[in-house]
Amino acid sequence: MQTTIVPKCAAIFLTLAICFESRATVLYVRFSSNEIVIGADSKRTAETGNYVYVCKISQIGDTFVTSAGLAEYGAFDPRQFAVEALSNSQTLVEARTSFEQLIEQPLIEVLGKLKVRNRSRYDAFKKGAAINFIFARFSDRPELVTTALTPKDEADGSISLVKNRFTLLGPVNRSKRIFVGVSKRAEVLLDRPSFWAKGTVAGVQQLLEMSIKDNPEAGGPIDIVQLSRGSARWFPREPDCDSKSRRISGP
Repeated sequence: MQTTIVPKCAAIFLTLAICFESRATVLYVRFSSNEIVIGADSKRTAETGNYVYVCKISQIGDTFVTSAGLAEYGAFDPRQFAVEALSNSQTLVEARTSFEQLIEQPLIEVLGKLKVRNRSRYDAFKKGAAINFIFARFSDRPELVTTALTPKDEADGSISLVKNRFTLLGPVNRSKRIFVGVSKRAEVLLDRPSFWAKGTVAGVQQLLEMSIKDNPEAGGPIDIVQLSRGSARWFPREPDCDSKSRRISGP
């Protein structure tokens, strides 16, 4: 999920759409005054090149976090920076700022290694984002903030990070959506009322299933969480994962 807005993704009739690039993760977020619905696949490529199955959506206190991009590299774990950021912050905007500060140098160090060992992957992150992170919660009002951290090569050979952010706080006049890795076949259906006739959760489920079929690097199980005022519901159920977000029960 990169926070650079792709030109073809513009405001549409009833929904503001923002799309991000990803080679593997399939992620969809729908934000309205009544709910936040987040859905994601669970297949990820580890540093070794092997596939692992993870929880890309997880809960930290009253906040749900979602990530796409670089997530596994030795001891490097973006979720742990999010845990620390949330523990020291009152608002999600503050948490995002803290997260960016905490992760910046460790991420640059990892990107430096990746630049040497896997230049093609590093270059792909330069076109999109190395880390895309979403914080979301719905206590008295819906809240969602994102950050995308994209590597930039400096003249002296060092690496810096370009930060792109997106913020939604409180009621909105029209629904907004963020999506990552959604296939072209699925994307053309997003603005058809019939596609959402059975509700947001059912629509997101179908959207992810279609996109996973079109993307060999993505894969189920699919996790969906629906946040409304003071409550959260998982579909089909809350996933069982360890402290490293690995699925305990496997794919």
